[in-house]
Amino acid sequence: MPLVVRRVRVSDLPVLETLELETVKRFPTRTKWLDTFRTLLETSLSDEPEGLLVADYDGRAIGAAVARVGAAHPLTGQLVGKILALSVAPGWRTQGIAERLVREAEAYLKSRGCQVVTFSLPADAGADGELFKAAGFRVAAWELEKS
Repeated sequence: MPLVVRRVRVSDLPVLETLELETVKRFPTRTKWLDTFRTLLETSLSDEPEGLLVADYDGRAIGAAVARVGAAHPLTGQLVGKILALSVAPGWRTQGIAERLVREAEAYLKSRGCQVVTFSLPADAGADGELFKAAGFRVAAWELEKS
């Protein structure tokens, strides 16, 4: 059976949390991400459920992306769409699943009128940024923070 990217189902939610848990294991400094991810799912389910995308292989969720329509860019006025999360099960990485999810999330956001699509990566993301560069994304800004 081929890979299908579809909208999320309620039965997918525990699997999506498991996918995020696997992602967090790769980045031990992201201690609060699971709580943030749960909130992101809840908000997306109520506000924009069609932006919750699941990569499904043979009836099994193996990856997910969360895409949301944002606001107009403060400088250009262009409508900005955001890919807020992207996860792929460990055994399925490097098989094109993440690339497919990025394409589908981008297509969804463009269909909603977004002229610009963004994705923010934490500084510890390592090579994950290469996936987005290969998909045509470029570094557009630096985000600096201080605690």
